[in-house]
Amino acid sequence: MTDWDQITEYIQNAMHAVDKTHEVSRELRENATPEVFDEFRTQMQELTEHLTKLQTVLDNQEAFALDEAADWLSKIFGGKEPSYRRTPRMNQ
Repeated sequence: MTDWDQITEYIQNAMHAVDKTHEVSRELRENATPEVFDEFRTQMQELTEHLTKLQTVLDNQEAFALDEAADWLSKIFGGKEPSYRRTPRMNQ
């Protein structure tokens, strides 16, 4: 899986987390119990994690693009991944 595939997956996961959080927030408004509140907090934490990953990518777009290009070129000419990257591998 390439970094771009992983970025697409991050976006989809974040959108799914937004939908889930919205559903739980609606339930919290209608039925405010400690259990529903805990579920809401859990969903908010998950959403925050997904958005943080996306923000990291957005803050470093150029570096991710260059590393992705270097990976492709290394595989074409050398058959292996380069040992140095400016960004962490996204599929670790």
